[in-house]
Amino acid sequence: MRVIFLGVILSSLIIFSLDSVVADSEDLDISVGFDFEFGVIVDSEEILSGTIISSREDVIISWDIQNSTGFKYNWGSFNDLSENLVPISEDYFILNWEITIDSKDYYSCSCIFNIYVELEDKIIFEQNMPFFISNSDYTSDSIHAILVSNPSDLDWIKGDLKIEGQISDIYGNQPSSIQLYLKRYVTFTETCNSGISYDEENTIYPLYNDNSDFSYQLDLNTKPDGWYELVILIPSNESFNQYDVSCLSLKLNNLAPIISILNEPSNQSEDNLMLIIDASTSEDPIWSEDELYYVWTCTSSDSSEIIVSEGYNNGIFELDARNSADYIVKIEVMDEGGLSSTDEFYFTISNVLPSSLLFINGLEIFDGDEMKIVDLENIQIDGSSSTDSINDIDNLRCIWSINGVTIYEGCDRKLVWPENIINEKELVLRLDVMDNDGEYSSVSVKLINSNVANDLPYPLIALFISFLFLVSTVFYRFKKDNDSSSIPKWNK
Repeated sequence: MRVIFLGVILSSLIIFSLDSVVADSEDLDISVGFDFEFGVIVDSEEILSGTIISSREDVIISWDIQNSTGFKYNWGSFNDLSENLVPISEDYFILNWEITIDSKDYYSCSCIFNIYVELEDKIIFEQNMPFFISNSDYTSDSIHAILVSNPSDLDWIKGDLKIEGQISDIYGNQPSSIQLYLKRYVTFTETCNSGISYDEENTIYPLYNDNSDFSYQLDLNTKPDGWYELVILIPSNESFNQYDVSCLSLKLNNLAPIISILNEPSNQSEDNLMLIIDASTSEDPIWSEDELYYVWTCTSSDSSEIIVSEGYNNGIFELDARNSADYIVKIEVMDEGGLSSTDEFYFTISNVLPSSLLFINGLEIFDGDEMKIVDLENIQIDGSSSTDSINDIDNLRCIWSINGVTIYEGCDRKLVWPENIINEKELVLRLDVMDNDGEYSSVSVKLINSNVANDLPYPLIALFISFLFLVSTVFYRFKKDNDSSSIPKWNK
C-alpha cells in the first residue's frame, strides 16, 4: 500500500492579527498573496510571484519549495535577494517577490510553495500554495494537490464542522470521490501519527465549482470533546491500495467551562476589608490544561460607574467593602475555543449607623435626659466618643442644634447659653452624629437654666384656683342663707 502525506495546508489569503501568536508583536498585520492559482502546472521555465504586506518593516521573509513528503527542493530569503519592504502608507510596507522555476531542475512533484515571516528569530506566520512541477524525465511523487481553507490545523471546532477546500490532479482534474473521516485521541501527539486505513463507509462524492472548490459538513454536536484528526484520502486511479492523504489536528469543544465560586457573596455590613469573590477553581471539562479568560463586571446602586476586570487566569475579583450599596457582580468565563459560561450575584453591603455618645461637662448623657446648668458661659459638650464601623469612624461629623436650629459642627465644642433665650428656663440640645454616607443617629437632652426662678407648677396653680373657687362658692352660699333669714314677713 502506498500512502503519501500531502501535509497540512493553511487557509487562503486574509490579513492576520498575530497578537495571540507572539506577545511582543501584538500590532503586526501580515497579508500574503500569490499571483498564481492553486494547482498551476509548471512544465517549463516560469516565474512564480506574489505580494507581501506587513505593518512592520523589520520582518525577515523566507521561502521554500517542498514536495508532498516534506522534502525541500529549494529555499531562500527574499531579504538576501535585495527585495526589501517599501512603504505604501504611514503604517504598512509592501514586498513584491518573484522566483524563476525551471521544471528541468526539479523532479516531478505535487509541490508546496511556502512563505515564512520571522520577527526576532521567531516564525510568526506562514502561508503556502500547492502547485505541480512536471518533468517528463521523472515520475511525480503524487499526482494530487489539496488546499484545505477550512478548518485550519489546530483549529477549535464546535458543533457542525464545515470542510472547505480545493482538490486537483496534475492534469487539472478533480477526483470523483474522496474519503473523509474523524478519529478522536487523548493527546495531540497521537493525531496524524498512525496508520491510515481505507474504508468504503467514509467515501463521499464532492461537488466542485469552476475553481475546483468543494465543501462538506459533518455533525459533531454529539461528539465528545477532545483531540481529533481530520483525514482526507484521495484514491489513485492507478491502484486501489494507492492514495494520497491530508491530515489536520483539531480540537473539538462542545462543552462550556464550569464556573465554581468559593463562598458566594451575600448581604453583609460594610467593612474595612476587601470583599473577595474567588472563581479560580473554575475549569473546562476537557481542556483543563488550557487557560481560561475571565471577565468581571460590577455595578452598584450609588454610582453609574461600571467596574470591569478581565484577563487570563483572572479568577479572583476584589470589591471595596467600605462602600455600602446594592451590587450586581457578573462573571463570564471563556475557554480558548470561544465557549463561555456566565453567572451573576446580587447582594447588598449595608451601612452601619453611627452610635451617638454625648458628654456634657464630663458626664455621659442619654437621650431624653435633663440636666441643670449653672455656668451658662462654659458648657462643655463632647460627641467625640461616638462610634461607627472602622471604615467610617474617622469621618464622623457632629452637628449640634438648639431647639431645632443648627448652631455648631464639630465633635468637641464649648456651648454658651444663647443670649436671645437667656431668660428662658430651658432649651433642648440635640447632637446628630453623621457618617460619610449621610446616615446619622441622634441624642437629645433638656438643659435647665438654674439662674431662672421656678414658675409655679401648672397643677399647683390649677389646684389653687380650684380651692379659691370652692371657698368663694361656700362663702356665697353662707351669705345667701343669712340674707334669706333676715327678710321680714308681711302679716295678712
